Amino acid sequence: MQAHQHVPDAGQIARIEEAALNATVVPEQQLYNGWVVRWADSAAKRARSVNILAPSTVALDERLDYVAGIYKQHDLPLLFRLAEGCPDSTLEGALAARGFKSFGHTLVMTASMRHANDIAARQEQGTRQLRAVDEQTFAAQVGRLKGASAQYIAEHALRLSSVAVPKQMLLAYTGQVCVGAALGVFDGKLMGIFDVISDPAHRRQGIAAQLLRAQLQEGDKQGAAQAYLQVETSNQPARALYARYGFTNHHQYWYMSLASGHDDR
Repeated sequence: MQAHQHVPDAGQIARIEEAALNATVVPEQQLYNGWVVRWADSAAKRARSVNILAPSTVALDERLDYVAGIYKQHDLPLLFRLAEGCPDSTLEGALAARGFKSFGHTLVMTASMRHANDIAARQEQGTRQLRAVDEQTFAAQVGRLKGASAQYIAEHALRLSSVAVPKQMLLAYTGQVCVGAALGVFDGKLMGIFDVISDPAHRRQGIAAQLLRAQLQEGDKQGAAQAYLQVETSNQPARALYARYGFTNHHQYWYMSLASGHDDR
């Protein structure tokens, strides 16, 4: 794990991580001794990895044998997702000792909903038409913008339709052409923002900012007090955009795998 200057309260991290799991529901999962084992055939690694909820009481090698069998059965690599404040503080070192390598460090940023909306109200308003759409339409357009396969789009739509907490799926249009997307998921006092994407041919035109403002406004209506989102540590333009709206670094998560290419399938 990379060194960090500040780690928030473990309870705060756990609540955000729990909400993020609620926002990415898959039918292919099993609770096992403090672990959430997921094996969806998905491009989203969170949907096909072991997520840690609580300390375990079973010996690690026994747990590894058990979950390795599940992933082998479904022709998927054994993949762990760990976060700062992990309930099992010894797990990362124990996995590393067994040859697991870490990769895919991702930053979780948070903002006070009131502060973010105060900032948004002072920003220049976007001109794109925004439409709230259903799961199939949202997944199809996000997949198109990402150049994803039909299989990925279908799996994404299934994941979205399985989310039990309230959500808003927004698309931005220029005429009849979709040029951007953003998903908001509302879980108690938390709002998660996912799938923020804009058409490469229309970037630097304020599309992502307009979508972000609209989702923050909806989060305020839904009674959320805090917003969170996830961004790759190397994605400086996105981090700069989110910082403009009051988002600050909260914690990181990352993956661990035995595969030579980390995530080869």
